[in-house]
Amino acid sequence: MDYLRPVFESGRIDFVGQCRASSLSTLLLAGAGAVAFIAGLALQRLDVCFGVYALGVAVVLVVVLPPWPAFRRHPTVWLSRQADGPAAPPRQTHIEDVSDNDSDGD
Repeated sequence: MDYLRPVFESGRIDFVGQCRASSLSTLLLAGAGAVAFIAGLALQRLDVCFGVYALGVAVVLVVVLPPWPAFRRHPTVWLSRQADGPAAPPRQTHIEDVSDNDSDGD
């Protein structure tokens, strides 16, 4: 189990990995639900349906929950902080008068 230690200790996945994990969990849970429904319907047993779905949820947890290297392939590059640089100039907002006031007095 020592070969899995670095995988679980890092604990960080990137934004692309989060999107992949979310899509994968949705797809796998839907598939597990479909397989569980078909198995329960074929055997006419509700406990088989729940058991197959619980097994599917366990598989999804093992696949998606740990920060596998496949979820850490696109690290985020953050901008460095400017310690002594000049402050950014304030943004100028141009407001155009679009009112319908005529000054000719009609």
